[in-house]
Amino acid sequence: MEGVTTAIVAFLFVCVVFPSLVKNRPQWYAALAAIVLVIFFGALRYAFLDSSGLMRFTGFITGMLQIAAILLLILSTGGLSVRDLAGDMKRAYEVIRRGEEEKEVIIPLTGDQPRSREDREDRGDRGDREGRIVLEVPPERKDADDQRIPLEDEPPRA
Repeated sequence: MEGVTTAIVAFLFVCVVFPSLVKNRPQWYAALAAIVLVIFFGALRYAFLDSSGLMRFTGFITGMLQIAAILLLILSTGGLSVRDLAGDMKRAYEVIRRGEEEKEVIIPLTGDQPRSREDREDRGDRGDREGRIVLEVPPERKDADDQRIPLEDEPPRA
């Protein structure tokens, strides 16, 4: 966890040296405050080494503050708001889910309407896909009751 804090502090110093990187100052200051709190909770952890409950609490708070600081630094240097980031993440999720950047829209080239199912059946078309396998369902036989396998509870039929 200290390595993450070190990287965040290093990036904060880079932003101090190159202030043109920061596009949204309030978010940068919030990230700075989060890192100062991370350092405070780290010091509090060392002060009370005997208390395992406090160590767990400070470890959890430290992790949450580090996550917040990273997100705030991304927002401050990118010039984004939280709403913009959420919208970008939603679009990224859709791209990952579908595998494309835009939804597929199918537009007929000639403007003709597709044929109805009844029209295709009347003409004997089996669809546009070649190699399509059509399975025919055999009609029921009248003597199907005689060919049933009797269950254990059923008496044999005569």
